[in-house]
Amino acid sequence: MAISGWVNAPTDLRDETPTFTAMTTAAGPVPASPMLLRLGRAAGFCCQGPQTGYADWRHPERPDPDVAVAIEGRLSNRDILLDRLGQRRIHACDADLLLHAYRQWGQFLVDRIDGVYAIAIWDQLRRQLLLIRDPLGVKTWFYQPLRDGSLAFATKVRGLLAHPGVDPVVTSDGLNELITLGPARTPGHAIVHGTHEVLPGHLTQVIPGRVRSQRHFHWQAEAPDPGVDETAAAGMVRRTLAEATAPLRTEPARAVLLSGGIASAAAAAFTAPHPSADRRPAAYTLTLAGPWGLPPGVGADVTAAARIARHLRLDHRLVAASADQLIDMAAATRRILDLPGDATLDAALFTLLRQAAGAGGPIVTGDGADAIFGWASPASEATGLPWQRYDTAPMDLLTAEARLHLLPTAYVKRRLDDAAATIPAPADLSDARRAWHRDAYLTLTHRLPAQLRRLDELAAALGLSVHSPLADWLLTQHTLRMPHPVRHLRGVRLGLLRHTVADLLPASVTWLPGRTFPGAHLLPGWRANHRDRMLAVLADASQPLQPLLDPAQIHPLLARTPEPIHGRHSAVAYLLEINAWLARHRIRLT
Repeated sequence: MAISGWVNAPTDLRDETPTFTAMTTAAGPVPASPMLLRLGRAAGFCCQGPQTGYADWRHPERPDPDVAVAIEGRLSNRDILLDRLGQRRIHACDADLLLHAYRQWGQFLVDRIDGVYAIAIWDQLRRQLLLIRDPLGVKTWFYQPLRDGSLAFATKVRGLLAHPGVDPVVTSDGLNELITLGPARTPGHAIVHGTHEVLPGHLTQVIPGRVRSQRHFHWQAEAPDPGVDETAAAGMVRRTLAEATAPLRTEPARAVLLSGGIASAAAAAFTAPHPSADRRPAAYTLTLAGPWGLPPGVGADVTAAARIARHLRLDHRLVAASADQLIDMAAATRRILDLPGDATLDAALFTLLRQAAGAGGPIVTGDGADAIFGWASPASEATGLPWQRYDTAPMDLLTAEARLHLLPTAYVKRRLDDAAATIPAPADLSDARRAWHRDAYLTLTHRLPAQLRRLDELAAALGLSVHSPLADWLLTQHTLRMPHPVRHLRGVRLGLLRHTVADLLPASVTWLPGRTFPGAHLLPGWRANHRDRMLAVLADASQPLQPLLDPAQIHPLLARTPEPIHGRHSAVAYLLEINAWLARHRIRLT
């Protein structure tokens, strides 16, 4: 699932078919679908995947399109757009709607669209390219100005890396993003030197000699409204979720990823409220296979998931994953995901998605609930970042020389200070509440986009359309206006959400404590595989990260049995993912 493009080149882009094909192919595996190639003299697009679209308009006497539009993703307010545009072609694709919207409103169309999208618009007469990204950052745009004055762009970093004008170099800043902040990263930082990312909720305008970006979406900056009590808040949440899930009542969800927790249960309740006997959505719950039991409070709550599925009349199915299966799934996710991530969770998630793919149609998840409802975990003691839960900080496994070169602690502080300076916050907060407020916003702006992107990339590789109704920008605007005691009702994680859906779910599960998602690192076979892989990296001087790793710090970690909850993410596993990504793309470190 990818779009790649190139504009303002000094040569005729109609002769660059191999470059466009390479960029789109490099973006990763997609379901069988034709590659759409549209090349003009000054601009070219290449799209592949069922969730991409292209449309253009041209004067009959001109060979190249006057306006060309490409989109990856989907619009969620099609009916409203059709009405405002005076269109009656209800079967028009999203790209065609955007083409008409641009011709009518120009770049101000961003104020009238909603959904999950990465949109590119080329205006031949103005020699202008617009790159537009959705508010929550589910879809991505990356671009790089080239030495010849042209600009290459793609929805995946590795698509840009396939362009002959892009140098595959990662400097100390890029390596710090990967090692110290990952798997999230600083919004706008694209890791590869010279490459830029369009920020979530932004529009980037490219004209010859100039690139500028402007925000089209703003997080709520008002102080919480003390007049919003729990009843009013619950009403806001219910109305917003009903609107967010309206498209799924015309194209019903065929599957739900159901962990037994309140978030996935709430998403299921709103998207499949009254399934018919012959169209019961399937509910998939992951459990780890092995001759041993998980510690209390860890892993999917199978009993609660079964109760929820029975109450909502879902077809409940357990998916048991062994260490060998998850190792295979981790290898598959490396071929799919654009940037390195947490394989312990990615492998488990992809296992679920592969099973759900058999159901066809949209898939529903409860992802994003913690961030949207402002529930931020305290900052990690190992890294100081609220989205990380490593057994030890990855930076601590580097040699003293590497740490002196990267200065990771100073880098993290600088990035956190920069992020904190942009956080809207009332002036009368206590120090404790201000720290909580900061971590909640960092979770919203850093962790949530990374989480939603990875889910979207994994699903797209299987041809799936994923809906996460709790990860809704309008819902976020409402929750940010709610007083802290209301957002965190009864001091319980997702207390307001629990209160909102209490009448839709079994009373026995509504207020159950949340449980940790079953990461693959809990299986002995998984840990043994990663131990062997890390030992191989340490022994191989040709591996990209090998000169930076400190065996004296790593060997004791390989011998340790991880704590099931607090050491949820393995620093060793994450460093292996970074090393594999650097090697696969032949990245040079400087």
